[in-house]
Amino acid sequence: MCGFAALFEPGRNFASDLLDGIDRDLYHRGPDSGGRSEAPGHALLFRRLSILDTRADADQPMTDPDGRYTLVFNGEIYNFRGLRIDLEAAGHRFRTNGDTEVLLRGFMEWGEGVLDRVEGMYAFVIIDHESRSITAARDPFGIKPLYMMRQGNLTAFASEMRPLRRLGPTSPDPVAMAELLLFRFAAGRLSNLTGIDRIPGGTVIRHGLDGSGYTERRFCDVLDTFDHTASDNAKAAAAIVDRTVRQSVSDHLASDVGYAVQLSGGIDSSLVTVLAARETDAPLHSFGIDLGDTPHDEAEWRREVVKMVAPVHHEVSIDGAAFADAFPRAVAHMEGPSPHLGCILLMLLCDEIRKHTKVVLTGEGADEMFGGYQRYEIWRDLQKYGRFARKVPTFAWPLLHRYRALRVYADHDPAVFASVFSDYHGLAEIFPDLVARPGARESAAARFSDFRDRLYAVDQTAYLESLLLRQDKMAMAASVEARVPFTHLPLAREINRLPHTLRTPGGITKPLLKQFAEGFFRHEFVHRRKVGLTLPLADWLADTSGLGGMLELLTDADARLAEFGERTGLRALVERFRAGESAVGRVLVHLINMELWLRSLDSNNAPAPASSAAP
Repeated sequence: MCGFAALFEPGRNFASDLLDGIDRDLYHRGPDSGGRSEAPGHALLFRRLSILDTRADADQPMTDPDGRYTLVFNGEIYNFRGLRIDLEAAGHRFRTNGDTEVLLRGFMEWGEGVLDRVEGMYAFVIIDHESRSITAARDPFGIKPLYMMRQGNLTAFASEMRPLRRLGPTSPDPVAMAELLLFRFAAGRLSNLTGIDRIPGGTVIRHGLDGSGYTERRFCDVLDTFDHTASDNAKAAAAIVDRTVRQSVSDHLASDVGYAVQLSGGIDSSLVTVLAARETDAPLHSFGIDLGDTPHDEAEWRREVVKMVAPVHHEVSIDGAAFADAFPRAVAHMEGPSPHLGCILLMLLCDEIRKHTKVVLTGEGADEMFGGYQRYEIWRDLQKYGRFARKVPTFAWPLLHRYRALRVYADHDPAVFASVFSDYHGLAEIFPDLVARPGARESAAARFSDFRDRLYAVDQTAYLESLLLRQDKMAMAASVEARVPFTHLPLAREINRLPHTLRTPGGITKPLLKQFAEGFFRHEFVHRRKVGLTLPLADWLADTSGLGGMLELLTDADARLAEFGERTGLRALVERFRAGESAVGRVLVHLINMELWLRSLDSNNAPAPASSAAP
C-alpha cells in the first residue's frame, strides 16, 4: 500500500535534505502522494499508494481532529468496515471511507487492544502527543516489512532499510551472511545489516518521545495456533477448508481501484483466480510468466484456468537476457540477496501489472499452511535420516559417499535444514567462517516435539516470511500492492488446528487443499507434481553476454564475497562450471546474487521504478 519512515530523537530537528532523501528512497512504494509531520524530536514521512478512499482526505500522516494522535500506516485492514460500525456505535465520527482512519480511531478507543481486533497486513507507528509516547506494530505473519534502528538517543522505524542507512553506520552482518548463504534468507530479527533490526511479526513496541521506557512484546504468535484440537472427521475438515479459503479470498478483494491476480498455473494461484472471478463484476485481469520452451513452464495449466474463468489474461515473456538485465535492480529493491531467484521474474511481472492496476492477489502461503512442499510428503524419511545421521561417527562420513547429502543432519535438525538445497559442506569449505548458528528457525522448531509441527513452525515463521518479503518488495518496486489470501490469521487459526492425520499424513502434499480444488478442476490438474517457478539457470549462465557475464563478478580482484571466504574456492567453482559441470550453476547464481547485494551497499541511492505511470 505505502511506505513510511518515523524518526525520533529528543530535541532534534531533522534536516530537510535528510527527509528529502528518505522521500526519494520510498517514492516507489507510494507515488500517488506524500506527506510529512515534523516537530522538534520527531519526523514522520509517508508515501501513499492510494487503494481505499483515494481522496486527499485519506492521505497520511493522519492526525485525529483533536490533534492528540498522529499515524503512519502501511498495509490493509480487511475487516475495517465491521470495526467502523463498532467505533461509530462508541461515538466516533469518520471523515474518510478507508481503513486508515479506522485504525487510528481504533487505537484511540482501545489502545493496543486494537491489535486483537484488526485482521490484515500492516505495519504502523502512532504518536500519542499527550502521553508523549510512540507505539509501533507489525502484523502477525510479517506480511508488511518494518525495520528499526536504535543508536544512542535515536530511534527510527521504516518500511525499508535504505532510509535508516542514512541515519547511522551499517555493514553486512556476518551472522546474517551465514544464513543468507545457506537458506537465502536471514530469519527472525536479522535484517542482513548490523545496526538495523527487522521487527518480528506480531510485535508491538512502546517508547517514550523523550527516549525512555522502551518496551517490546509479542501480541500475537502464529505458533500459538498449533493446537490440533479440531475434529479428525474428514467431512468436517473439508468444510473448514472450504469456508476459510473462500472467506479469505473474499476479504482480500476490498479495493477502490480494482485488482488482478498472479496466475502461475499452480493449484494455489488457480484457486485464487477462480474464487476472485466469482466475486468480480468487472473483467478480471490475470498475469502469467511465459518462460518459452522450457520443461517447467506451466502454460498449459494456465490455459486451462483461463478457458474456465475467461479473465483478460496477459502472458509476460521473460528470457535469460531479461533476467540478467533485471537482476541488479531486483537485488537493490530486495535490500539483500533474492531469497528465491523467481523474485526477478515477479518484479518484471509486476512491471506489466502496474500498467493495468495497483493491486494483485497471489497464492503465497498455501504451501506453508497446507503442507505443499516435498518435505511434507517425505516427513517420515526426513525424521529417519536425522536419526541415522546422528549415529554415524564423524570419521565414517568420508567413506559413506552415497549418503553425503545426509551429513548435514548429523549436527542440524532435519525440520530446519530440509529447505536447504545447496551443497552445505561444499559452501562451508569456501566460506569456513560463515557457519550458521542456531537462530530463529531452531527456536521455532524447538517449541514442538512432533516432527510435522516442527516443519510447519519453521516454514510459517521463516520460509514464509522470505516469500512474503519478496512479494512485497518486488511488487512495490513497480508500485503494486501484493495481497496473500492464504496468509491470513483467521485462516491460520482454523487450518493450524486440523489434525496431521488429515492435513499431513505423508505420501502426498496438501491433501486437504487438493480435495477442495477438486471441486473446481479435473483430477489431472489437481494431482500433478508441483513445479513452482523453476528456471533454466544453467542455460542462462552459459550465455556470456547475459547472466554468464556476471561470473566475472566472483573472480574479480574486488569481489566482495572474497572478503568473507576463500578467493581460490570461488574461482575454482566458476572454473568447474566453465568446464561443463552444470550442476554447480544454481549455487553460482546464488553467489552472484549475494555479490550483487554486497556491491549495492556501496551506494544508498534508491533504485528507480520501472515506470511511474498511473494505470
